[in-house]
Amino acid sequence: MKSPSEKRLCSLLEEVASGDRKAFRTLYDESAPLLFAICVRLMRDRGKAQDVLQEAMTRIWRKAHLFDASKGNAMAWMGVVTRNCALNQLAAASPPSSSLEEAEVLAAVEATPSGDPEIAIDVKKCLKKLSKKYRKCVTLIYLHGLSYEELATQMDAPLGSVKSWVHRAVRELALCMGK
Repeated sequence: MKSPSEKRLCSLLEEVASGDRKAFRTLYDESAPLLFAICVRLMRDRGKAQDVLQEAMTRIWRKAHLFDASKGNAMAWMGVVTRNCALNQLAAASPPSSSLEEAEVLAAVEATPSGDPEIAIDVKKCLKKLSKKYRKCVTLIYLHGLSYEELATQMDAPLGSVKSWVHRAVRELALCMGK
């Protein structure tokens, strides 16, 4: 059962999908503080975070018709849109360094919005159990948004090997998380 605020956000997204500017203004007012917090955490710069929020809200305006309330949570959907905008900005600014340290990996997990803080704790524990190579692959693919091709370049390894490493890492994470 959806909370009243979730129902309201779903309704607002439906109205935005039909081009209602007033509904978009209300949606912005209600969701921007949380979305901005996501931007600040990922960008680590308030000015850049404001730019990312603007881009994310524009994308939400244009893509609201893609949101399906029966398949998920409105705030989570907007959070993913926002996170993707931030990751795109980060990737465009500079590719992640090839010497990604464990502290950076764990900081990235903490900065990634999840509906449940317990999940972040479990993910951190399971990431620590992965080999350094697998941890780096998972982080670059899922948190920094690299493609397999970009990861292969970053890891200086064949594309097929990198794909295998990612799949093995995800399987190990799933086993560790009990799924």
